[in-house]
Amino acid sequence: MTRPLLRFTIAFLVVAGLTGVAPAAHASELAPVEGYGTLVALSRDDTGPAVIRLQYTLAGLGMYHGPISGRYDEQTEFAVRTFHAYLGLEPTYEFGALDWIRLDFMPSDPGIPMWRDEPDRVEVDIGRQLLFVVRNFEVAGILPISSGGGYVYPSPLFRRDKLAWTPRGDFTLDWHQLGWSCLPTCVYKYWAFTPYYGIHGYPDVPNRPVSHGCVRITTRDSRWVEPLLFVGMPMHVWDVPPEPTPAPQPRH
Repeated sequence: MTRPLLRFTIAFLVVAGLTGVAPAAHASELAPVEGYGTLVALSRDDTGPAVIRLQYTLAGLGMYHGPISGRYDEQTEFAVRTFHAYLGLEPTYEFGALDWIRLDFMPSDPGIPMWRDEPDRVEVDIGRQLLFVVRNFEVAGILPISSGGGYVYPSPLFRRDKLAWTPRGDFTLDWHQLGWSCLPTCVYKYWAFTPYYGIHGYPDVPNRPVSHGCVRITTRDSRWVEPLLFVGMPMHVWDVPPEPTPAPQPRH
């Protein structure tokens, strides 16, 4: 088997999540793959050209929104978490050596519906815990989120126990709050999509659903995404991508 074919075969298995290679065996198991010797695992506080390459590549995919600093900081960690979630992998914050091959073979289909009459919109994928911003039919940004956690909590707003649940369906961004708002919980740059729920920045955005029902994003992402959103923008929230309604057929 030639090296390019070997590389393609192993890359296919990596992207499919079928390698079963233990972390300690990565380097020795994949040593025959062309170019693999320079692909190293990265984690918090690593620095250097490999981090620059990673940040640059993830920025091009709309997942990294910070400076190309060459330092693997918290913002880089969240971009790597987004990358893992996009591929349907466990959304961890460390970039493994195998992830370089996954990055080379990224699927071009983002897995979201394409509404022919909505060039600008927000898509919230509850299953992958991701928010997609679409402008002019192109994905302009992908953000990690934390949605409703599915627990029951005493709600001062509803004055009763409430299920922490993010509503699914078709919405629009109805209004926008600049800066911080504390009624009663403090949230940042709030975008309402129902009378009670919105997209907002928050200090804690873990890689699992924990919110009361709003769509949490990081405060950094709240600032970054603000120019891309607008009041009246369509928004869709789903567990499984919905099928767009087919265009009406012309009458003969």
